[in-house]
Amino acid sequence: MNNNESEPSTVYIGNTRTISNECLVEYCSKFGLILDCSRRLLSSEQTYLVDFTFVRFLNVQSALKFLSTSNHILNNGINLDVRPFNEILHTAVPLYVDRKICIENLPGHISLNDIKKYLRTFGTIKQATSETNDDEQKYVYIEFELSASRNKLLKGKIKNHRVRDHNLEILPLLRPTDVDLHTIKEQETATDDSNILIHLEREYNLKIRQKFDFIENEISELIKQKRQNYEHMKKMIP
Repeated sequence: MNNNESEPSTVYIGNTRTISNECLVEYCSKFGLILDCSRRLLSSEQTYLVDFTFVRFLNVQSALKFLSTSNHILNNGINLDVRPFNEILHTAVPLYVDRKICIENLPGHISLNDIKKYLRTFGTIKQATSETNDDEQKYVYIEFELSASRNKLLKGKIKNHRVRDHNLEILPLLRPTDVDLHTIKEQETATDDSNILIHLEREYNLKIRQKFDFIENEISELIKQKRQNYEHMKKMIP
């Protein structure tokens, strides 16, 4: 495995809060074998504030191939924020997540439009969504066009933000340096060969399974077509 810290095989992928690891692995596997895909949470309570994932490729070449692709847009239209791992260690590096906030514990009488109307005074809103978790707690996620708008909201003169007599509980989404990066650095300097073999075996089995599925579908379609032709010929015979 790679021992050169200047070119790690782990990449940072932002804008993934609503994307499953399975979906991300499927996409990233187009560029090379994936050894790990995780969010590196320090605690489960961080989940709703984490909008990025770390993907670790088998080798540096695959990671560089992934990073050299200019745009990574998934089928659902989500544009991924892709960065080299070493780059996100510096707080000055701008990330999509720097434009985002979460408003938690909203009462039912406050709508998404109420929130957007208030927050527009701080800057242009790029995207706004409302969600309810399993405990019926309501959250609103806001992405501004500029990180300066979010900073104005969080660090400006106004300390208490009220909408319809309710104090908003506003939290910034976490930056990658706010989660557990220690284990990622360790993985970059040492990889168990048996672990690689396990992943290679899984990848091989997956490809074989996919080929069998393709052949099976082709045979099924051929049998279906033959049956239809046979039924058609039967009708033509008096």
